[in-house]
Amino acid sequence: MSASTISYPLALRLLDEGDDERYIQAELRYSVTDPLAVTAVFDTTAREPVPWVFARDLLSAGLDEPSGKGDINVWPALDPHGTPTVRLRLRSPDGDAVLEAPATAVEDFLIQTWTLVPTGIEGRLLSIDAVLDSLLDRT
Repeated sequence: MSASTISYPLALRLLDEGDDERYIQAELRYSVTDPLAVTAVFDTTAREPVPWVFARDLLSAGLDEPSGKGDINVWPALDPHGTPTVRLRLRSPDGDAVLEAPATAVEDFLIQTWTLVPTGIEGRLLSIDAVLDSLLDRT
């Protein structure tokens, strides 16, 4: 981890129809170069890890209430032992998955990101020219 990035490994429980407990190794990443976003990188059976990028605010809001529309939803829940968790539902043309992480781990990761870039100052770190170049694929 450098002074401008955070990498937080964790195991997410895959919730499906079966009774088996299956876990997916993942890593939450945050960088001051993209201060509004969090990247979750999942180690799956695919050749390469699978990244999902979404708003840090979405993950934060999901600690307390259902949040998100469309491809990514985040909400608080309890695991079978009554321990607070955060659930993430990821939808793509290739499938739909619901994953569960300990709420304490998600909160710890977010606290680290807020220490690096406090909420409300993200805009000061964004370069409008870089954002436009990225959106217009002028890199």
